[in-house]
Amino acid sequence: MRWRLLIAALVLALLPESAAQAETRAILIGVSRYQSAAIPDLMGPANDLSAMESLARSMQASDVVSLRDGAVSRSSVETALHDMGMRAQPGDWLLFYFSGHGAQALAQNPSETDGEFDQFVPLPGFDPGAQDPETFIIDKDFYAWMKRYLPPEVAILMVVDSCHSGTMHRAIDPRSYAFTPRIAFRPGDARAITLTARPGPSLGALRGDAGEAQAGAIRRDDLPNLVYIGASRDDQLALETELPQEGAPQRGVLTYALEQAFSLPGANEASPIADLDGDGQVSVVEAGSYLNSQVRMLTAQRQESTLFYPQGWAERPLFSALPAPRLAFDLPAPNVIIAGQPDDPAMASSATTWKLAKSSNDADFLWVLSTREVLRRSGDVVATGIGSTLAFAGVMDKWQTVMSLRPLVSELAMRLTVNPLGSDELYAEGTPISMLMERTRRGGAALHATVFNLASDGTVQLIYPLDADGAGMLDSAMRQSLIDTQVVPPFGVDHVIALATPEPPEALRAALRNADGQRASAGLEGIIRAELKRARGKGSLSIAELYTAP
Repeated sequence: MRWRLLIAALVLALLPESAAQAETRAILIGVSRYQSAAIPDLMGPANDLSAMESLARSMQASDVVSLRDGAVSRSSVETALHDMGMRAQPGDWLLFYFSGHGAQALAQNPSETDGEFDQFVPLPGFDPGAQDPETFIIDKDFYAWMKRYLPPEVAILMVVDSCHSGTMHRAIDPRSYAFTPRIAFRPGDARAITLTARPGPSLGALRGDAGEAQAGAIRRDDLPNLVYIGASRDDQLALETELPQEGAPQRGVLTYALEQAFSLPGANEASPIADLDGDGQVSVVEAGSYLNSQVRMLTAQRQESTLFYPQGWAERPLFSALPAPRLAFDLPAPNVIIAGQPDDPAMASSATTWKLAKSSNDADFLWVLSTREVLRRSGDVVATGIGSTLAFAGVMDKWQTVMSLRPLVSELAMRLTVNPLGSDELYAEGTPISMLMERTRRGGAALHATVFNLASDGTVQLIYPLDADGAGMLDSAMRQSLIDTQVVPPFGVDHVIALATPEPPEALRAALRNADGQRASAGLEGIIRAELKRARGKGSLSIAELYTAP
């Protein structure tokens, strides 16, 4: 026994330090209460922070620093990064996370690379008219501190669930809109904000090569060890809302998707759902792809997460220890408000696929009988011409199918795209539209493609393969046209769903042929889930949303 212990100790001693001692560490920051007349409070960051603490612990992180509300200041964040750098070891991963409002101000030193605005996060007590540098941090401050205080051998995942600018590309219907943007000031107000001078780094550099780094001199691209995930594109808003889980509180959409990415079971049931290829690891590009698809679907295409990473890091595994799946996705029946008297009150009150909401604040859908419209909490009219309880049931069945499929979306190999305006725009009657199936990775074996539409009223429409398409093979070409048409009634939201698998999904294709032309989407989710499991990480599922109006 003594010899075995000595041999084990010798093996550990010979291992590189990063292999023997690599850990996941975390600095988690959330601001809900701003103590400012100029900035509205948020409900989500407090809940986000609790969820991220649980996620970090599931990754076996023992070094977790949490800063919330009044404890968040320029000095406390800088100190947290400095002290973390003192403890971190080569090979470690640091999860640096922020949840709260973002903003932008006129740049102090405009340049071609940074533009005319500085991006910043306001902290508790921020007052645009009487500024204290302790109450705001510019994005380049974060990068300067990371460069100065963290060893370059420590990999950093920076997740920012906020936005600094942006707008709604598709108008919202105020009758049902239930999202809150995480932006401190209206985009136009940025032209009136000029930030006061802020101090440079206040603590000693841990390495000589970073000793002269000044705040504002370092950009994201200057950090060769930084993976950055942002909540939205520059022209979009980052949103928070109550999310599709029974009893779920207000959450940031990106944070909710991140929690699910590393907590729900994947197709092999042994690793998280963001392990899209089933190899037991979640790479940088897998995480980015999964979060992008989830954020788009959770926000009705109004928000799309972003990913930046160093050259050569696409396939690098995230984190030192991958957590075992610990959550289950239980999709509750949607809450519905009915404005008017339905034709079958008994069916409406006893429905099993939806339930009557206690108040409009709890409603996922609003059915307006006078106009025969169905609205969703995203602020969209999602179906028109719905005048009977039976027709409404078809709409609800369709949405339950779509939202049940949502966590399974995997676009690492293939993605549906809507053209020419994209999925976040509203297409008016008569507008030409096309839909493409695009490979997102070059090479790879040919795949069997199966594509169908769930129309706004819940009708199933088989698109591909039809009889003339043979086996429905998706060849190695980077894109394949599926639809070229124009917008016609009924209006609302159509969901085009594409599955690509190594083997032909005969069970799904048979079910689609039987359901074609009917409001019969119930049961399709289970068949698709089984096909993805059979594909063992080599399949892809993509869902495109098409918003139309007269």
